[in-house]
This record gives sequence, structure tokens and C-alpha cells, in this order.
Amino acid sequence: MEVNVNPSAGQDVPTIESTAENAVPNDESEEGNPEKTKKRGRSGKKTSDKRILSFIQVPSHKGEILGKELIACLHDWGIDKVFCVTVDNASSNDVALKKLKSDLQEKKRGLVLDGEMFHMRGCAHILNLVVCDGLKEISHAISCIRNAVRYPRSSTARLKRFKESCKEANIESRALLCLDVSTRWNSTFLMLEAALKFKKAFEILDGDVNYTKYFEEERVNGKKIDGPPIHHDWEKAQVFVKFLKTFYKVTTRISGSLYVTSNLFFKEI
Repeated sequence: MEVNVNPSAGQDVPTIESTAENAVPNDESEEGNPEKTKKRGRSGKKTSDKRILSFIQVPSHKGEILGKELIACLHDWGIDKVFCVTVDNASSNDVALKKLKSDLQEKKRGLVLDGEMFHMRGCAHILNLVVCDGLKEISHAISCIRNAVRYPRSSTARLKRFKESCKEANIESRALLCLDVSTRWNSTFLMLEAALKFKKAFEILDGDVNYTKYFEEERVNGKKIDGPPIHHDWEKAQVFVKFLKTFYKVTTRISGSLYVTSNLFFKEI
């Protein structure tokens, strides 16, 4: 959760972009620190800065609780003016920000632009929802390829046989096969991108008895696993990797933490 904070009039402090969920106060002095000095413009005034204000464990992710913790954090730091808060689309965040906004409205000029830009949706999270919806369209193909990737990673003997099939297919790529985390689509993109480089090697394995037996006998939660991947599955993956690559680049760019990103997402999307 990011909170964009504007200082009160007359205060010589930078605009703060803070993560209210994760936090340890940063009391590092700027004097004698060249990295801090670089942040000052030619006029000598400070540019936007970033600080972690609080790092706590909340007892619940209910909106009311989150709202109270946000209010307490800002109060501890003496922050009484907020420009905007960036969160994902969880309904509990709507409740939390409604509570925070109500608290700030009770203070004189607590909201910049009367809170018009107060509640900002995280662009990266919205893109994540779009991509996850798209991945459902080829979930079976992804599952087949995932299980194929799992095969050479499951034992030394299987890995040795896979390397032999790579030699037979004249594959010289030094890329490594990687398994994805099903809840993170970017890891699925990386898995498919790597697996496609070894497509011919997997196709050679189709004639291997142990490889075929693996798909016939392996069980997950008592159910037979999907696979092996057929030509149509690889074709779907090839098309989707091109699609995912665009989203991967955009998400990486707008998720940066060492540079301003609020001015990037319109152009990238």
C-alpha cells in the first residue's frame, strides 16, 4: 500500500511516497551522503523521496482494522495531509480508505484536491487480473507443459535422459527449465518461454517408455496428471508467450521501486 503525502505549508520536508504496510523509520542523515545530495534539483530543493513509515503485523485484513492502522501510522508521524493512496482491488482496501478519508476530512485541508485523487487503483494488479483471465483459456495446455517440465527435474536419471534428448535434437541452449508458481502468472510466462526452447527434446521423449509411464502413473490428489503435451499444446503456448511477453515488460516497468511510475502506465498500456 503506497501513501503519497504532501507536507504542510512551510515544512521543509520532501513529498513522501511510503509503504504503510511495511515499515521501519529511516532516520539516516542526508549530510555527507552523496546519494541523498543527488536527489536535490539545481535549485537546491528536494525532489520526491520515498520512506517506509511502518512495519507491523495486523491482526486481521478487515477494512476497519487496516483503516485504523493507517490512521495510527500517519498520526505517529504527524502527517496531516495526504494526496493519494495506491492499493490493489481488494474490497477490504475500499473500506480502509473510506475510513482514512473520513478521518482526514475532519482535519483542515487534510485532503489534496478535496480527495479527488485519493483512492488510486494499482495498475500492476489490474494487469495481473487481465492476464490471469487470459491464462484460463489455455489452462490445460499449460498444465501439460508444466508436468513435462517437472519430469526431468524430479530425478537425476530423468534429467540425464532429458539431456540426451537435447543432444539428439541438437539443442545448444544454456537456458534452464523452471517450474512456475501457479498464483504468479509472470513465473508461468518464464516457464513457458524456457520450455519452448526445449520443445524438440520433449517431443523426442514422447517415445521413451519411462516418460510415457510417468504421465500414466503419476497422481496429484488422487487424479491423473495432464499430459504429455501434444503439438497443439505447444502451438498455444507459442502464441501466448508472445502475448505474455508484452504484459511482462509492462508490469516490470510500472512495478519499479527506484523511480517514479505514476507517469508511465498510460504510455505503456
